[in-house]
Amino acid sequence: MEFMRNHALSRGRLFAVCVLGALAGVVPTASAQEGPVWTCRASAAYAEVNLLLGPQRVEPVLANGNPDRDSPDLPQCATDATGVQPLEIPPGPSPLITAEAASASTQIAPEFAAARDQTVSANAGIAETVRVELGGLVIDVEAITASARGTCVNGVPQLTSSSRILAISIAGQAPIVIPDDGQGPVDINIGLVRLRLNQEQIVPGAGGDQQLIRQAAHLELLPVGGGQPLTRVVLGEVKVDFHGAVCAPAVPQVCPEGFAPQAGSNPLLCVKTVTAPCPAGSTADPAQGGACIIIREVAVPCPAGSTADPNRGGACILLVQSPPAACPTGTSRDPATNNCVLIRDRPCPAGATVDAPTGVCVVTTTNNIGSGENGRIGSPTGPVATCGRLSMRFVRGTRNLGSRHTVRFGTRTVTRGRLVTCGSNPRPIVGARIDVVHVLPGNKRRRKTGLRSRANGLLTLILPINLRTRSVEYAYRPDLRSTRVTSRRTLRLTVRNRAGRVLR
Repeated sequence: MEFMRNHALSRGRLFAVCVLGALAGVVPTASAQEGPVWTCRASAAYAEVNLLLGPQRVEPVLANGNPDRDSPDLPQCATDATGVQPLEIPPGPSPLITAEAASASTQIAPEFAAARDQTVSANAGIAETVRVELGGLVIDVEAITASARGTCVNGVPQLTSSSRILAISIAGQAPIVIPDDGQGPVDINIGLVRLRLNQEQIVPGAGGDQQLIRQAAHLELLPVGGGQPLTRVVLGEVKVDFHGAVCAPAVPQVCPEGFAPQAGSNPLLCVKTVTAPCPAGSTADPAQGGACIIIREVAVPCPAGSTADPNRGGACILLVQSPPAACPTGTSRDPATNNCVLIRDRPCPAGATVDAPTGVCVVTTTNNIGSGENGRIGSPTGPVATCGRLSMRFVRGTRNLGSRHTVRFGTRTVTRGRLVTCGSNPRPIVGARIDVVHVLPGNKRRRKTGLRSRANGLLTLILPINLRTRSVEYAYRPDLRSTRVTSRRTLRLTVRNRAGRVLR
């Protein structure tokens, strides 16, 4: 490894490129969270030109975040994906970064549940070679991946991450293969040029909060006389973090004496059954054979610093006294008191929504015509697609490899295709979700997510590098509420080891 850590390079001018080793200035920025919550963010690449853009970033391939150095995170993790697309930062005749097949995605599962039952993840990558031109120095980085995950393990938050770079070439020299030996970060020093690869940083926050940041590659251009970087480039950055007691156990409901939790309904309601005729304050419940019941709503404790407002159906509100001229982000002015008010409604159980006049959780059944739509014809605002035809193939660059392909284990494989309408005059279907199923030996099926058709109906899916032999099925359903498939394509991937043996 020594040859990678100290490697000389002579050039007519000196260009300084380095990474922030300690990320000392990074702090959790998702400060608007209420209660225990997970946050996440994924970015394929970004550039900061400090003197020109201030806190703004050029960051076109981003999931669940803001292109801003000072406030890059959103208040809560959400499932988001950019698809696979070309990358040029900034757009124009002299970009700092150029690449193909860049992607970023975040996921929280299940989407609606207590934080202790959720798992969050962030993934970012660039499948093809990335070219960075910084101050006249050309750096090529091959096949970048980064991932991070947060979940509760035995009642304790656990944050983990990983990243991978296959090789890096500096100033046209022979590529340096980056070992995948699990020994952590790799530094490459060339005079004043420093590159730090596969960096992980855990940043503590107030009250025990933590943020995990993983960067596959981080480069900076420093001025000759020192000081703040002129340009910063980050390739493959992912974040996961938690705020509050995300793994705390559930608080049991306590009903008044003589009452019991209302089964199968609002968990905030307690019920007491009395005999007929129904006394004052009770009603006959036809679902229970006309039995008289008394219902009381039980208040769930509000977060620290907030109180329940009976005029808003018991919603928890936070009052900011002596408000400034402009209310903080996320709050609004209360005309009655001139205070800035942050309103946080109580969560309803799955399948229920809040009735605004009363603040009570209710279950309604609506006929959502077209809610299962899967893609639009021609553009995101075009007609709803009702029938589609898929084409999928293995590719290497622009070369079509067909529906069967053999690779050596650890090789990155790319599949591409297109989704168009049925009939003799096919048109592209945009924004459609494609079902992807990996069929393993023994007909074991593993469903994957995240593939959507983009402009012109194009599809790109980069397969993980650790796959073994399998089939990959792609299917299109015009109505996501139905199991009806109008088109299905299957690709066969054979994986061999170094000795040529098929891995199953």
